[in-house]
Amino acid sequence: MLLLIVGTAVSSAAQANIADFKFLDKLAGTWTMNTKRGSVVEQWQKLNDSSWIGKTWRIAEGDSSLQQTIHVVRQGDAMYFIPDYAGRQTFAPIKLKLRVLKAIGFVAEDLHNDFPQKVTYRFSSAKVLEARVQGTRDGTIEEYIFKFNK
Repeated sequence: MLLLIVGTAVSSAAQANIADFKFLDKLAGTWTMNTKRGSVVEQWQKLNDSSWIGKTWRIAEGDSSLQQTIHVVRQGDAMYFIPDYAGRQTFAPIKLKLRVLKAIGFVAEDLHNDFPQKVTYRFSSAKVLEARVQGTRDGTIEEYIFKFNK
């Protein structure tokens, strides 16, 4: 009986709490990662108390192209990270559930999806954000790391 109670306490502690949705306020604004070929820019805006929208742009030689639009939403007692990749034809949206949401960032995942399976956003300071995107595509494990500055 004691093991059951301890196990339940551990699993519920690891779940994201909708009351912590306010921690996403750190996303607001423009985040930039410079590369040898140009820049990757994410712009985040809070739409309302239960929804954020982000857009990721690739900028090179004065040209910009939209890479994805992201929604982070609160629906009922759960929160979701929903990326929509530019040019991707899909019948069902990618919907990763936020499993962890803390002041330092969040983890969203859907291990049944191919790519992405897991997305992690971590704030190492008010001006530094690291985003990791992981998954399997065509049998190959892929991970992308973006180090953004505000």
